[in-house]
Amino acid sequence: MEQIFKISDEQWERLNDATLRIVLERSDKLVASSLEQLRKSTDRAYTLFGFLLTVFSGITAYLIKCMDVGTLLPCVALWLGCGVALVLMFSKVIWVHPFVNQGNQPRYLITKELTDAYKSDGAYQHMLLVAAIEENQNCYDHNSNILKERAKVIEDVMTVIKTTVVIVAFITVFVKLLNI
Repeated sequence: MEQIFKISDEQWERLNDATLRIVLERSDKLVASSLEQLRKSTDRAYTLFGFLLTVFSGITAYLIKCMDVGTLLPCVALWLGCGVALVLMFSKVIWVHPFVNQGNQPRYLITKELTDAYKSDGAYQHMLLVAAIEENQNCYDHNSNILKERAKVIEDVMTVIKTTVVIVAFITVFVKLLNI
C-alpha cells in the first residue's frame, strides 16, 4: 500500500514560498519524467506483446502442417514458451494502468476554505504550493510503483523466453544426435 506524503507542520511554517516554488518546479519535472517513462513502457510492452503474438501464431501455423517429429519437438517447446510469455504479458502487462495525472484539478484549487485563507492572511499561495508538492510526490510514488510492477513482469517474460531458447537448443541438439 502506498504511503501518502505530507509536509509536516514544522516544514510548512519554515519553508518560504520561494523555496517551495523551487521544490515544486523540480518535483514537476520528476513527475513528468515518471509519466513519460510509464507511457514509453506501455509502448514497449505492446510492441513486445505484438511480436510474441506474431511468433506464436507463426509457430502454431507451422505446427499444424509439420509432419517431421524431429522438427516437431523443438517447435512444441518454442510454442509452449511463447504461449507462457504471452499469457504473462496478457494477464499482467497489457492493461489500462491506473496512472495518476500530474497537477491538480482547478475545482479543488478554488474552494471556499482556500479563498477564505487567502482573504484572511494571504496563506493561500503557501497552502497551494504545499498541496502541489504533496500531490506531486504521491503521483510520482504511484506511477513509480506501476513501473516497478511492470518491469518485474517483463523480467519474468524475458526469463521465460531465454529459458525457452535454451530448452529448444538442447532439444535440437538431442534430436540431431539421435539422427546420426
